Amino acid sequence: MKDSLLIEGKQYISTSRAAEIAGYSKDYVGQLCRSGKLDCRMIGRNCYVEEASILKHKNESLKPNQTVF
Repeated sequence: MKDSLLIEGKQYISTSRAAEIAGYSKDYVGQLCRSGKLDCRMIGRNCYVEEASILKHKNESLKPNQTVF
């Protein structure tokens, strides 16, 4: 499985990579995809997450006084 794809000018990454970036479990990233909270695409049997959408979700889920480095 490839780690990233470019689809319609957007960078999509594997759910494993998205989980690493956000500090979430792979299962939680899958749950977010299924619930429509992330921009995801199924390519064959593999799900890819738009990199910007996982970063946006992570930033929005932080408490107001927390920052991301």
